[in-house]
Amino acid sequence: MNRIRVLLLVAVLALVVAVPVVAQSGEPLRAAVDMGYVPFAFVNENGEEVGYAVDLANALAERMGRPSAEIVSVAWSGIFAALDAGRVDFIVAPTNIRPARAENMAFTEPYMDTAQLIALNIKYAGTVKTFEDLAGLTIGVNAGSVSDDWLVDNQAAYGYKIDRYDNLLDALLAVDTGRIDGVISDYEATAYAAKDRPNVIPGITITGSEQYGLPCAKNNTEFRNELERALEGIKLDGTLQAIHEKWFGVTPENYSSTNLVYIGYGVPGMSGFQLIYHAPTME
Repeated sequence: MNRIRVLLLVAVLALVVAVPVVAQSGEPLRAAVDMGYVPFAFVNENGEEVGYAVDLANALAERMGRPSAEIVSVAWSGIFAALDAGRVDFIVAPTNIRPARAENMAFTEPYMDTAQLIALNIKYAGTVKTFEDLAGLTIGVNAGSVSDDWLVDNQAAYGYKIDRYDNLLDALLAVDTGRIDGVISDYEATAYAAKDRPNVIPGITITGSEQYGLPCAKNNTEFRNELERALEGIKLDGTLQAIHEKWFGVTPENYSSTNLVYIGYGVPGMSGFQLIYHAPTME
């Protein structure tokens, strides 16, 4: 355990006014993924469901005393509806925290920092360096994602065309084969998926303050809080960092949300936040 996590654990425990007990349940933890969104959730050559999100769901299920995690594959365009309908307990697919989303879902605290990446067909190597260079190009995107929002918000300024897909792999294939010019998605997923495609290159990185959280049903903050205590526990004991290193090959920055435990439940400053001091679930 590194010094930062030790200090965070001491700080959190010093603020505890009540120590909730994680309820044991015989039911699997139902976690929604967008299968095919590498490296978060995909089927490997052996037919196994693997990825960062799959490992995260399994670690949370174990920490919460569940027998297993049930990985439920849902196309991104329908993943919020699946949560609303009660088909899943939470969304483990990478979900950017946004104020508008927090009005309709109960987010846990952040667990990963991220950015967005526009990857391009190799024919644009050295020629597309700025947003203005995108004029006239066709950019693919996962329908309904934060990247889709970015394209819509900036289309008038930069003059590109938008082509929507149900999953990132289909969009990348279209870039790889030259049917479209580029694709935009979360940095980690796009960079990972593009590395084995010779005709796809990293293009423009869009930085900001994007972070992922785990969305739960808006009316079930009790479950969200239980999930968050488990999330904080796997941050503090190094489990989350190990999953990050396994799939991305790098150690998360010390002050990234992967290493930070936040006071209260939810995202500070957003709808659904509860200033309740508590102890993480450590075992």
